[in-house]
Amino acid sequence: MNNPHFDVGLLKKITIWFMKKEYKDEFIVPVFTQESGYWEQVMKPRLQQQGWYIAEVDCANVEDIEDCGTRLLGELNFKVPEHGYINAMGVKDNITDIYGINMRKGLFVFYKNFEDIFSTHPDLHQGYGAEFMLQLIERIVHHYSRLRGNIYEEFPVVAGYGVGLPTSYIPQLEELMGAENVMIAGEGVRYPWSDFEEEQRRNFPNGAPDPLYDKEGVIYGFTNDYDDATGVFVDDPRYYPESPFYDPALASKVHLVHSEFDEPDPSV
Repeated sequence: MNNPHFDVGLLKKITIWFMKKEYKDEFIVPVFTQESGYWEQVMKPRLQQQGWYIAEVDCANVEDIEDCGTRLLGELNFKVPEHGYINAMGVKDNITDIYGINMRKGLFVFYKNFEDIFSTHPDLHQGYGAEFMLQLIERIVHHYSRLRGNIYEEFPVVAGYGVGLPTSYIPQLEELMGAENVMIAGEGVRYPWSDFEEEQRRNFPNGAPDPLYDKEGVIYGFTNDYDDATGVFVDDPRYYPESPFYDPALASKVHLVHSEFDEPDPSV
C-alpha cells in the first residue's frame, strides 16, 4: 500500500472496467489506411466543405491514457493544462460537455497515427489505450447523437469518427475489437452514422436547429413530468421553420418552446 503508483494504477483499471460495462451495443470502427491517403485526400476535405467540426487527434508518441484523453479534449476546444494531463475519469466526464464549437453540421473525431497507441508503454499494454480511446468516441456518439435532444435539451448532431492506421496494424485492431467490428473506409462505403446523417441533411440542410419541446403533450399524447425538463422533445421536421418539410398549418396547432434550462451557445 506504500507504492506511490498504486492509486493511479487502480484508477486506470476502474476506469477501463466502467467503460467496458457502459455500452453493450455493437460499435464499428472505420479504418482510414495510411497507404490509401483517403482521409487526407478525400474524407477530410469533404467534411470541411460540408461544414463539419473536425477534431483530429494526433496520437504520435502518445505516453499513456491520460495523454491520449488530454489530446482529445484539446481538439474539442477544452482548456487543458499546458504541462500535465487530465486524469482518465476527468476526460470521460468532460467529453459530454463540449462547448464553444459549431457542431450543427456534424462532429467528426479522427485519431491520426493510431498505431502509436498500441505502444509497449505499461499504461497502453494489451490494448488498454486503444480501447479507452475508442470507448471515448463511443461515448461521444451515444451522447451527442442519441441523448442530447431528449435528456440534455440541446440539438442532436451527427457524430462521425475513424482511425488512421498502416494496413499492417489492422490485425491488431481486429484482435482487440473483433474483425466484424472493423471496417475499411473508402468511396461508396456506408458508415455507422450514414443513416442519421442522411436524415439530418434531408430534414435540416443548413444544420441542426435549436430543439423544440411540447409542454402540453399534444403531439405525442403524453407529457414529461420531470421538474428539470421543458417538455417532450419534438424530432418531427414539420414543426421546425428551418426544415424544407415545415408545415405552418400543422405547427400553428401546438405551442412549442425552446429549452428553459440551457442558454444558447454564443459560438454557434
